[in-house]
Amino acid sequence: MKFDIEGRIRNMRLPDGRTALLYSIYEAVMNGVQAIEERLAESPNSAPGSIVVDVSKNADKAIKDIVIHDNGIGLNDRHLDSFNVCDTMEKAAIGGRGVGRLVWLKAFKQIDVRSTYKVAGGTHSLSFRFLPEHDDSRGDLSRFASDGTSQGTTISLIGAKEEDKTLSMALLSRSLCHHFFPFFIAGSMPQLVVRMGKREVNVGQYLSTRLDVESSENIQVSDTVGSIDITHVYVDPKIARELSNSILLTAQGRVVQSIEIEKKFALKGLENGKAYACVIRSAFLDEKVDQERTNFKVRLDEIDAIKDAALASAQKFLSVHIMGIRTEQKRTVVNLLEEHPQLAISVDDVDGYVAGLSPSMSDEDIAKTLFTLLYRHEKKVRAQIHRMECDESKTEPGVDTAIEMLLQKVSDDAKLRLAEYTLKRHQIIQIARSMLKYSDPEKRSYELERSIHEFICPMGKMLTSKNYTEHNLWLVDDLLSYYQFFASDKTLSSLGIEGENKEPDLLFLNPFGFRREGTNDPVVIIEFKRPGDEKLSSDPVDQVLGYIEKLRGKTVRDADGHIIDEINDRTPFECIVICDLSEGAKNKLRRSVAQHPTPDGLGFYGFSTNHNASIRVISYRKLFRDAELRNQSFFDHLGLLPAEVTQSISAALARKPTDIDEPAVG
Repeated sequence: MKFDIEGRIRNMRLPDGRTALLYSIYEAVMNGVQAIEERLAESPNSAPGSIVVDVSKNADKAIKDIVIHDNGIGLNDRHLDSFNVCDTMEKAAIGGRGVGRLVWLKAFKQIDVRSTYKVAGGTHSLSFRFLPEHDDSRGDLSRFASDGTSQGTTISLIGAKEEDKTLSMALLSRSLCHHFFPFFIAGSMPQLVVRMGKREVNVGQYLSTRLDVESSENIQVSDTVGSIDITHVYVDPKIARELSNSILLTAQGRVVQSIEIEKKFALKGLENGKAYACVIRSAFLDEKVDQERTNFKVRLDEIDAIKDAALASAQKFLSVHIMGIRTEQKRTVVNLLEEHPQLAISVDDVDGYVAGLSPSMSDEDIAKTLFTLLYRHEKKVRAQIHRMECDESKTEPGVDTAIEMLLQKVSDDAKLRLAEYTLKRHQIIQIARSMLKYSDPEKRSYELERSIHEFICPMGKMLTSKNYTEHNLWLVDDLLSYYQFFASDKTLSSLGIEGENKEPDLLFLNPFGFRREGTNDPVVIIEFKRPGDEKLSSDPVDQVLGYIEKLRGKTVRDADGHIIDEINDRTPFECIVICDLSEGAKNKLRRSVAQHPTPDGLGFYGFSTNHNASIRVISYRKLFRDAELRNQSFFDHLGLLPAEVTQSISAALARKPTDIDEPAVG
């Protein structure tokens, strides 16, 4: 059978571009490693192993030539014969495939070889040009005596074909660290030096300062795979991207596959700032690696078994790191359950639930999972209710028990929902109270009126009773949520009253969500004033009475022109003014229709017969206090502190230690 070298190279899965340059160096370095191992096996007390990679560049910094020298056993007659045979089995026992040097031909125009080997009484040398198209794979072979010259081989890769590819010292050093990582961590790598111009890097020393070998173990995987050696190391993540937080499957001392596990174990957060690598070595992988050393010729279940064993070992090694993550995840779950009690439907045991989470899950991932479980639970309950409604055998034995169990489940779910609803109200009251403090302490100014308005109900909108999730009107009065239609900061002209551009802060029509023919449903008007307003820039009572006068005898329509209400002389009005009761405000109110103080001293009230309108003036303090009192029984049931107490504690914690802890002088 004739051998076409060009066809052989074309049909092999050989790399190209800059990767071909790197693989050319890997092949020559690996040959040097094996040659040094053989020399040291024959002469254990001889000189330590050394490999030098000398890279030269063109003026444009593209790779020109690469020369690799080792002080291995040299190309004696036996090794020279195998050098001439493609797919030779000469080095099969130590992982040689006999094809790696074909990469040189793909990446370089010319390959020259010079070698010195030991003979009886001294050393001999030879040199030749690697020409695989020749029967003996060499041209210009020259042999000569070399007394006193040490053993070793020099491979000169001349004239890089990929001249547009650059190769920096840092990239080459990191790549050599990665490719020969198993040799380095085993301590069997000879001294490896890279030179580029005037720069020189000892790769072993470079890696040793960035590598911590932590522990090793041997694990039996299966009868077919046998045992694997696992080494856990921490490494500087800048060494090589493929080394960072990965399982490295190796064969014959080289990394063949990298399996990224950064997300699985949240390894970006390692406290030591390093990356983790789990290095796997085994006779099985050495035997099953393909000739290009880019993959393994194994069944999928065999490689999966190795990966599973490696993951289990990695999880045990990283247990302290994972425990720290679990602590943070538990804190996240507890916080979510406290803020959203209904999520407790899916969590019977917090510790057990957290143990089942992937360490890589973020706070947002955990929240999404809990809400997904809640959705599935509710969907399942709805399906059970539907099946029970459609069940024609409701009188059969056991049905009553099933109904009772379902009712209990629905009841428990409702309690958790009520707890979450109550918790939200408590938080809203805390926020509302904070809005009554100075927004700018230096200028002693308060929140604007529109900020309070927006917090209670969004401005510039027409809403219906269906929009209950968009507002916090319960802070003023729970019944306001049941009005069929209300407008927030909309002109009267937008409600169908032509020529009127006044804008009531809030206007409510059609209570309880239905029309009652022959009756006059009350209309509610709410007016906000800025907190801290000492003198009241305008008379709020006169302001709301003015709105009533413009609404009398008018038909109110929504944005689509549908009639909402017809207001006549018999239509009752309830007007609510919300402001701070400063002395200036009180003086103005005492001269108005709403001149009567409430028993608690936090408001005024009155009635305008001409307008058929009751008027309440409520201070912000009373507004939020009353809202809290209306919900206090629910807050107490959940063990929630009053908002005023919570704010006092928060303020105390926010102060400096010297404000709290230092004893008073004297």
